[in-house]
Amino acid sequence: MSNTRLFTQTAKSPVFSTISFALIVFLVYAVSFISKFSVYPSDINAGEVLNAPPQVPSDTQNVADKTSQVWAPKAEKSSDTIPQVSTVQEMNEAEELDEEEDGETPDPLIPPAKASKEQRMEWFRRKLPELEILNSTNRSRKFHGRVVKLFDNQCAIQFFMIWFSPTRMFGPRDFLAVDTLMKTNPEACLVLLSRSLDTRRGYKILKPLLDRGFKILAVTPDLPSLVKNTPAEAWLKKIKSGKIDPGKNPLSVQFSNLIRLAVLYKYGGVYLDTDFIILKDFKGLRNAVGVQSENQVTHKWKTVNSAAMIFDKEQPILFEFLQEFAATFDGNIWGHNGPYLLTRVIKRMDDPSCYNLSVLPIKAFYPVNWVEIERFYRTPATPEESKWVEETVQELNRETYGLHLWNKVTRGFVINERSVIDRLIKSHCLICRKTYNS
Repeated sequence: MSNTRLFTQTAKSPVFSTISFALIVFLVYAVSFISKFSVYPSDINAGEVLNAPPQVPSDTQNVADKTSQVWAPKAEKSSDTIPQVSTVQEMNEAEELDEEEDGETPDPLIPPAKASKEQRMEWFRRKLPELEILNSTNRSRKFHGRVVKLFDNQCAIQFFMIWFSPTRMFGPRDFLAVDTLMKTNPEACLVLLSRSLDTRRGYKILKPLLDRGFKILAVTPDLPSLVKNTPAEAWLKKIKSGKIDPGKNPLSVQFSNLIRLAVLYKYGGVYLDTDFIILKDFKGLRNAVGVQSENQVTHKWKTVNSAAMIFDKEQPILFEFLQEFAATFDGNIWGHNGPYLLTRVIKRMDDPSCYNLSVLPIKAFYPVNWVEIERFYRTPATPEESKWVEETVQELNRETYGLHLWNKVTRGFVINERSVIDRLIKSHCLICRKTYNS
């Protein structure tokens, strides 16, 4: 009884209350501290956190067997497939980068609307410190080493794509280009030149294909090293000095036009935009571009497009393209530094074959233009339309390497059941996500 009274008096003591409160706070802090380090131990890397044992379907088993030593989810190999993230601090920095790139802030590469040339150049000079793409960074300096390491893995063909938008904008229809490329060219290597996809979040997007053994690398490009010892090197120095009018069109488009030419010149391979459905193996194609439009009477080509290009390393005509880019840059005319650039240079030649250049027919990549492509998304409503869909699908599978979808126009189109696009997706995709309409 006396012990109970003593405990009651002690419990009412201010000193006891203070000690009890301090003990509770300490226990809460300790539990939080232990939980944190059980999830993010300091000696774990991002590869161990994110990777899971790959599940390789039978149709890609041969590819996976050839590359399992490189692409298996081991800690020491994680730097080849995801950013260099090995400590808690670096992981947090990568997460912060993901949040930053997916923010709702205006794109710093888009000039203000309706600005005069003088106003635009003043804006550009103020923005120069924000334009990371113009300079080498710790991450971009690893570009060459990471690309070479990927290409050391028995690549049947070297493919390149570019993605300069935030990760959140890389949707199912953009993934479709990667998906169908790897289905039709399973022994190829793909480099996605992208700062935003060269992150943990980007890795998660590509993980379904990486887990199947495909050789895909998202890597931050290094523009200064890509244009070094090319005619575009002097152009880069001028634009970094703020002496060139960037033009009214987004700078990301201009840098994409330049980088695709430079990366093919330095490494050779195939460049593709991310709005294709790939229908064929590209083996056998060399030094080629595709016709985008032709004369309706003579059927002679009028323009070519730079959305798909195949070139050997240091192919001389690529040097000519880079020279034209530097000499005639104009950011005010859409396509001037892209499709129209290739068209100008090739048409000036007396004989394109002297460069060992092939100009592929319109059906190779651009069998339908952006005005008429809406029909490809419709469900056939009559027997005649069903017959047209069937014949179109057969012709595309026979004569087209990749169908350009003109995503700028078609992104909002619904892919209806039994349409041409629906048929092509179902027969050529690997992951076959059911969310291609999102």
